[in-house]
Amino acid sequence: MNRYSRVCLVVLIVAAAWFAVTVIAPVGPAWLLWAPIPVSGLLVAAAFRSVSRNPGLPAPTVAFWKRLTPVPVVVTVSQATQAVDVLTHPGARTSYTHPLTLIFGGLALLGVIHALIRLPSGGERPGAGALVALDAGSVALAAAVFGWHFGTREALRAGTTPQVLVSLVLTVLTGLTVFALAKAVMSSHSAIDGRGLRLLAAAATVGALTPMLQPLLAATGDRLFVAQLEIPLVMWFAAKAAEAQWRDVPRVRFRKRPYSVLPYAAVAAVDGLLLVTAWRGSDDMVAVAFTAVALTGVVVYRQMTALRENARLVERLDHAASHDALTGLANRALFQRRLEEALRAPGTTHVAMLDLDGFKEINDTYGHEAGDLLLTRAGAALSAAVGPGDTAARLGGDEFVLVLPGSACEEASAVARRVLDGLREPVLVGDRSLHVRASIGIGGGTAGDDPAELLRTADTTMYAAKRVPGSAYVHHEYDSAAVA
Repeated sequence: MNRYSRVCLVVLIVAAAWFAVTVIAPVGPAWLLWAPIPVSGLLVAAAFRSVSRNPGLPAPTVAFWKRLTPVPVVVTVSQATQAVDVLTHPGARTSYTHPLTLIFGGLALLGVIHALIRLPSGGERPGAGALVALDAGSVALAAAVFGWHFGTREALRAGTTPQVLVSLVLTVLTGLTVFALAKAVMSSHSAIDGRGLRLLAAAATVGALTPMLQPLLAATGDRLFVAQLEIPLVMWFAAKAAEAQWRDVPRVRFRKRPYSVLPYAAVAAVDGLLLVTAWRGSDDMVAVAFTAVALTGVVVYRQMTALRENARLVERLDHAASHDALTGLANRALFQRRLEEALRAPGTTHVAMLDLDGFKEINDTYGHEAGDLLLTRAGAALSAAVGPGDTAARLGGDEFVLVLPGSACEEASAVARRVLDGLREPVLVGDRSLHVRASIGIGGGTAGDDPAELLRTADTTMYAAKRVPGSAYVHHEYDSAAVA
């Protein structure tokens, strides 16, 4: 596989050497300067095709490289149209880009965008996708203003109307390509080799920025074009990306999204461009200034979004640390804290202990799925029965508990009745209806009482309730009631 990248490197070196010789003293026919482009393009297309046929790669990876395979060929055709136009119109095409070159260049960019947007997404925490999009958008906006300043603006001055329109479309497509590549690089998706993706990003960056250097070659006549070096360099990057993918056979997985300095680099680059345009008194300083302000706003909004998402994440982590994953009720640690707080306050606090009768037999007979359904139903019944300031918790297994601060015994009994009423409806498990039976023991305490002793009282009373037929609750001091 590395033979493609090695040959592309040789082509790049030959192209650079011939370019340097021509800068010093033009030698030989002009078409030799363009010859490395189709050679390197076809080599990269073959490299992409080989990767797409690697049987060890997962399906999304194969599909990505398969969709990317035609792109080097289209780029080659694009530059071939420019070469033909330059060679057949000597002395007249130093700054002119043929419309067909722009059209085929646009098709190549569409091919890259298509391959990137079809990559599978997901596996990230909520909100992470928006942050990636904002980061990628920052980079794309910076690329767009550079493309405008060095490319489209010049086309507006020198080109014909069709060429200007195509150039504008090409600038937009370049921005979309940068956005898609930046999003892929900064996202958590790792079905595509990370080094290969970064090499593709480097290729796209070189392809987007180097055409801006063409005015520097104006004094050399119409023989030298930046594309004669740019395309072989881009193709070498692409061949190295294919080589990296061939060596790394990843699983389709999602990893932690890496921190990226690209949005901040984009702000710095546009701010630098703004200073240069202001210093030179450029006629598009207003456009660059507007972009700089907009880009700063995007990055600030991104930071605000990240802070909000971090706050939500902390809240979710805190909830997960203090609540039962299955039922959503408070866990033992939170229950213990709430009970201690209640017994430090004045007034009477009641604790109601609940146990599901026959839960083990149902779990063993019908499986853990049926058991989880019963536990979920019990959790919902407890949540619906309590009021503000009360706590419903799951201690573990089929044991649940309620903390009812500042409640009278009648109020505690009423809560127990509401819980048992909430368990009347059967739970459907397949084609069977399972009736949930529960026993509730209620104990009361006042400020200063021992929380462990109060819990033991409620637990003892619960076992008294189990001796009552059917679902029942028993109050430690006052009354007992059976519920059918």
